[in-house]
Amino acid sequence: MKNEEREREIRKRAIFDGMTQKGRERILRIGYDNWDPFLEPKDPRDRLFSSDSMRANALLRDFYSAQGMEEESVVTHKEMFDFCTGLLKGEARALFLFRFCRWLGEKGFEAPSG
Repeated sequence: MKNEEREREIRKRAIFDGMTQKGRERILRIGYDNWDPFLEPKDPRDRLFSSDSMRANALLRDFYSAQGMEEESVVTHKEMFDFCTGLLKGEARALFLFRFCRWLGEKGFEAPSG
């Protein structure tokens, strides 16, 4: 087992030494010990087909229907999708934006129609 760990560390150091200076700096920012070059890459389908993603899409379809509108442009839909999935996952940025929008509504702010 110890031999495997040593071999893994040698391979890790070889990968690090073969990187560009910019790449090494990025690794050092996160911490060399925290960096694992042998991790499997994330599957992009997870982002689209997770339960949060499916729920976000359903909520957006309901929103578009309730507003009597077609689906927005691809860019706007992606922003709405990211915001909605962020809310469902409890991400700080999305929650802050949500609280800000509620606060604006409570203040009586109405966005210009357009």
